[in-house]
Amino acid sequence: MDQVQAALQVVARSITQVRVHERLLRSAGVRLERAGAALLHKLYVGGELLRVTDLAELLGVDAPTVTRKVQQLERDGMVARHTDPNDRRATRIKLTPTGRRTLERILRARRAWLDHLLEGWDDSDLTTFASLLDRFSASLEQDMDDSRGY
Repeated sequence: MDQVQAALQVVARSITQVRVHERLLRSAGVRLERAGAALLHKLYVGGELLRVTDLAELLGVDAPTVTRKVQQLERDGMVARHTDPNDRRATRIKLTPTGRRTLERILRARRAWLDHLLEGWDDSDLTTFASLLDRFSASLEQDMDDSRGY
């Protein structure tokens, strides 16, 4: 268990470092803050038409923080607001084609980085790693969902 804990600390520290994020953005040819990239990603995987409150919950921040980031991304042409058809007072946020292309460039850069990190691994090891990591992330996600009830 000590080995797992130590490895997880290295992984967590590495993937959250600003310089890793900046290197990926440089590789993608994109100028975007980390928070902006996270918001675009949540829209990309979350079905795109999300309320600010939904985005805030997904990102683990407050709604005013998301509102400010949405305003910036809107000025940059990466997101657009649309009236919520179920509640005319509310708006939903959607990726624009520019926002989608920007995020896809970042995702390609991230994939290239992962390919580099896993270079030399045989297919069997990759399959085992993917399976175990998927299993672990499902347990982690369940624990996070369970802890929201406290």
